[in-house]
Amino acid sequence: MPSISLKAVVLIHWFLFVWGTIFGSGPYIWCNIAVLAVGVWAIADRQSVDAIFLFMVMLIISILVDIVDLAVHFRPEQASGYYKFGGGMAIANLILKPVSIALLFQMYKDRGGEYNITFGPNAPSYDDIGNESHDNPNHGSNAYMKPPAFSGDTR
Repeated sequence: MPSISLKAVVLIHWFLFVWGTIFGSGPYIWCNIAVLAVGVWAIADRQSVDAIFLFMVMLIISILVDIVDLAVHFRPEQASGYYKFGGGMAIANLILKPVSIALLFQMYKDRGGEYNITFGPNAPSYDDIGNESHDNPNHGSNAYMKPPAFSGDTR
């Protein structure tokens, strides 16, 4: 996967968003403003795994919002060239979002994020808390409450 700057990802989506607002309705505009705001947070906080993960999740959500918004509001047969240009930029933004998500996932792993979502019979549950067997002999005991043992005279 090519190494690309997070700033470049946010900048490209910002340009396409700005041009896409020519066509855009309320949901398109507000959703993409929120996505770009989280992208700026991910740029500002370079060590945050949460910022990059939230940016990635919001891009996924914005794909769904953009598809619905384009399907409902974009009517190229009734539009001028200016409106068609805005719709085309919104579509280009939509097409680039999966590529950006793949790049963000790589950045997420580089920042130390872990992808450990499991489903099915082997998935951990809250019912298993406290019933886990560990290799640590002090697990589940009051080892942290015991005073330290001293050998010999402490004068």
